Amino acid sequence: MVRNRISRVGICLEPGRQAVEALLGCVQAGVSACMLSTRWPGAAVNQVLGRLGIEYVLTTRTDLEVKCLDPAELYAEKPLTGNASSHEGAATIVYTSGSSATPRAVAHSLENHITSAKSACAALGLLSSDRWLLSLPLWHVSGISIVFRCSVAGAKIVIPDPGMSLIEALSSHQITHVSMVPTQLIRVLEQAQKPPSHLRAVIVGGGPMPQGVLKMAINKGWPIRTTYGMTETASMVTLSKKNPSSGSSGHALQGNELKIAGDGEILVRSPSICLGYLNVDTIVNIADEDGWLHTGDLGRLDDNGELYVLGRKDNMFISGGENISPEEIEHTLCGAQGVQKAVVVPVPDPEFGRRPVAFIQGNVKFEELELILNRELPRFKIPKYYPWPERIGFHSLKPDRKLFTELAARLQENP
Repeated sequence: MVRNRISRVGICLEPGRQAVEALLGCVQAGVSACMLSTRWPGAAVNQVLGRLGIEYVLTTRTDLEVKCLDPAELYAEKPLTGNASSHEGAATIVYTSGSSATPRAVAHSLENHITSAKSACAALGLLSSDRWLLSLPLWHVSGISIVFRCSVAGAKIVIPDPGMSLIEALSSHQITHVSMVPTQLIRVLEQAQKPPSHLRAVIVGGGPMPQGVLKMAINKGWPIRTTYGMTETASMVTLSKKNPSSGSSGHALQGNELKIAGDGEILVRSPSICLGYLNVDTIVNIADEDGWLHTGDLGRLDDNGELYVLGRKDNMFISGGENISPEEIEHTLCGAQGVQKAVVVPVPDPEFGRRPVAFIQGNVKFEELELILNRELPRFKIPKYYPWPERIGFHSLKPDRKLFTELAARLQENP
């Protein structure tokens, strides 16, 4: 049993059985689990631990200034029952991706996670006989959500063998459900023409979906379902039907409400919205007085209530007096054959103030790309573009726009 004086425990482990057991052990013991990325350098992890007053971390790392806690101390005798009242305060602490701002510590209650899981399970028809592959890290809310959905439905969490590719795991472990980011889907499609017959749902989120990739996956018979959500909402708040239309993120799940503000911002009201941002021992509420979360994302709802995400408010910039949404340009680029991923950022310009620059991943013929851009975008939105830099990984859930902006500025100074 966990000592009474321990209220928070850090978990810094690669996705796997030990990480899942540690997370559920914390939930059962009433201890807040702070999920920490194994990709963060030791100094960054130590800073977070100090800020949150965490003295114990479950990890195999040797560069952390903390005490290692035996996993056996995390377990209580009772299994996870879904009774949120048995866990006071924050059940988990998860850091946002920081792709467009400084990462923030998001505190979720057990009720937040269970409510989100129940709505997802209902929409997916998740059964106790189903098998969900743990394909995403537990330091992201999308990974944590797999654990809670399977716990609520009694489904099996399947942990892939070390070194096994995603497509191999889908086939050999008889997977019925899997969550992917667009990059993972691209790699799977490169390796397999058709999905395994037992696969019922491929949940795709975490970033803009290249429409060429989406069409390819659907044409090959992959059961694609797109989604929209964020760390603050304990994962997805919308889910599409199979084979969604281009750009759709689906309809609101049960218990979730959506509306579009006057400036185009997506607002969400849901019992899965987090307790708030954690600052040392203070949790700051992030919903307005009517319970609406202002997501910072731009979008539209069609006549049937289907959500289409258009980009981030804080990514927009002005070029020569015109508003530019990087995501609009990225969407156009990702519609070109061969483009797997695109990131658009602004660079200083003496004439226009700022101009767009694009980094493109894929086997692309740039002559054809120019024809598409000139046909679909006004001239002031057509970016200068560079190949995807080799030193920047292609596996992250979301692009680090700050890093790409710095790189673009350097390339402009030293072409």
